[in-house]
Amino acid sequence: MRTRPDVRRKDVTKPEPSTRTAARAPRQARGRERREQLLDAAAALIAESGLAAVSMHAAAQRAGASIGSAYHFFRDKDQMLDALAERHDAELRSAFDRVLQRTDAEWAALSPAEIIEQLIGWAIRYFVRHPDALATLDLHDKAMHGEFKAVIDRILRARLGEELGPPAATTIDAVMLGTLLFTREQDPSSRDLVVAVLPDMLASYLIALESKAKRMKR
Repeated sequence: MRTRPDVRRKDVTKPEPSTRTAARAPRQARGRERREQLLDAAAALIAESGLAAVSMHAAAQRAGASIGSAYHFFRDKDQMLDALAERHDAELRSAFDRVLQRTDAEWAALSPAEIIEQLIGWAIRYFVRHPDALATLDLHDKAMHGEFKAVIDRILRARLGEELGPPAATTIDAVMLGTLLFTREQDPSSRDLVVAVLPDMLASYLIALESKAKRMKR
């Protein structure tokens, strides 16, 4: 999700932008299909065994391709993982744009549960469905994080007022980021448990704050 600088993986050191080259973009359908198969193979390896399991040889073997084919499309493992991150980034950007385009009136008409779903529910579920996205996208990207935090802050200031809105926005933002960091390290059953209860927990938190805001206005 960016407007913005490229999303980076936090655990891999990158060369300076001027020294990096983009992965080869296939012109023919067969080449595009082969490239996607290699990316799918890398994603499957991450989902099963983590980022460390990915190598050019492992991805080629998983995709049923030759190692030469892998190196035809990607210079090295880092470039392959960059391409995987960019693929998710495009999907996330499209979804996040819909969040940004909602007007204040539209947000005001939503229930607390709908607010939580539209803000973070979809994103949490996306990352859980795609462990490779969670592994390859940098959750500490400041531009992306600042953009998201600004949306939460604006919505909650409008709903809760200047006293309760900002701390509530900080709390919800921290819970989302913390949940993503937590799920990155957990087995699927633990991830599913957290994701299942998180929206209801945050909706209850927002309901309680809205009740408090109403009492404060009396």
